Amino acid sequence: MKKKIVYEQPLNERMRTLLRLEHLFTGMMYHFKGPAEWDSRAGIETLINILDFMGRVDFRTELIKDLEHHVTGLERWQRTPQVNTERVSALVKQVVLVLEKLTAVKEISVENLLQNQLINQIRQRSSIPGGSCRCDLPNYYHWLQKNPKQRQSDLSEWLMPLELLREALELDLYLIRNNAIPSQEMAPTGFYQSKLDAQVSYQLIQVMLPIEHPGYPEINGGKQRFTIRFFEWIRSEGKPVQTQQDIHFDLNCCMI
Repeated sequence: MKKKIVYEQPLNERMRTLLRLEHLFTGMMYHFKGPAEWDSRAGIETLINILDFMGRVDFRTELIKDLEHHVTGLERWQRTPQVNTERVSALVKQVVLVLEKLTAVKEISVENLLQNQLINQIRQRSSIPGGSCRCDLPNYYHWLQKNPKQRQSDLSEWLMPLELLREALELDLYLIRNNAIPSQEMAPTGFYQSKLDAQVSYQLIQVMLPIEHPGYPEINGGKQRFTIRFFEWIRSEGKPVQTQQDIHFDLNCCMI
């Protein structure tokens, strides 16, 4: 099966916020595993972005609501004929376990991280271009010269307060993305539009294109309808233009 690029568009602001948090976690986990000084720098910068993000949004409450909804939906699936009940039962147990952990904590506290002297100093200077260079933060530069395994151990320790949030977020988005109505569609001269059933809680639109496809989609949508326009670059330095070709693509309308 040929690899495809998946483009996504959230259909509400709550889903957009969850996707942004997922984006930050993905980048942080990638850089945390790297051995180089610049891997650690990038990982900490992303960690600080997550901490700032959490100060504005109550992710715990949002994820609890979603996971409770998923349990209800999965239990309904268990009673459906010709469904892999073993797989569904395993998912129910997984969701219930994460939900119990989230419910057991009153809040996902990051106070210890915010009070960490090194992280706090880096955070205070993160708005200054080049503010974390060796001449401004010699203690940070000293830490960056440590053995990679030591740095990775410190980073893993700092990540621990956020692990439950990351686990719940990953599970929530996995279930939303896999609760989808898939179809194969065609966009005449690069334009496609469709209505959404107002009775269904759609969260996300996914468009899949072959990796070698010369264009990309711009998706706009809300609760009742969405549109897709496919663009391509005539010249790499020029402005993208809507394609005049008929575009065949895979479409997922994901729901909760």
